Amino acid sequence: MNILPEQASYHKVTLEEVLLSREARQERQQLWLAKYQTALISLTVVVPGEIKDSTVVRQAFNLAWQTLEKLSQQQKWNVVDKAVFCLPTGPEGLMAVRHDAREVKRACVASEEQSAVGRLWDIDVIGSEGIVSRQSMDIAPRQCFLCSRDARICARERTHSIPALHQAMEDLINHV
Repeated sequence: MNILPEQASYHKVTLEEVLLSREARQERQQLWLAKYQTALISLTVVVPGEIKDSTVVRQAFNLAWQTLEKLSQQQKWNVVDKAVFCLPTGPEGLMAVRHDAREVKRACVASEEQSAVGRLWDIDVIGSEGIVSRQSMDIAPRQCFLCSRDARICARERTHSIPALHQAMEDLINHV
C-alpha cells in the first residue's frame, strides 16, 4: 500500500490546517478505537516547516509503512484493518491490531531505532488507556536527527534551521 512520491502536493500548510488535520486524525483514531477495540498504530512523518507532503516525506512514509506491515507479519499480530490517507498536511496511516498495546509500542520503537530513516517516523500506539508513550515505558526520548539532544528540546527551541533539517531528511532517505 505505497503512496506515490511523484504525486506529492508540495502545498504550503498554515498553522490552522495543521491543527485541523491533527484534530481530524484524533477523531479518526477515536472512531477506529471504538469500532475495533484493539491497539491502534498511527503513523505520520516528522516534517519541520510548512511543506508536509513532498517526495521525501512520501518516501519516508512508504518505508515506515512497509516496516509496519513486515513487523505485523513477523510478530503475528492480527491486523483487523489498515488505511493510508494522503493529505496536504502529510501522509497518515492507521493500523488496528489485536495485540497488547505496550508490546506493540516496544516493537515499533525497536523498528524506529533499527532503521536508518526511523528517526523520521512518528509511530504512535494507542490502547484502551490512551497513547502509550516512550516515557511510560522507560524508553529514552527521540533524539534530534541533527544532534544527539532530545528532539522535543531542539524543536521547542528551534535549534536548527528548516533548510538544515530538510537537508538531513533528504540525506537519510538518499542513503537507504
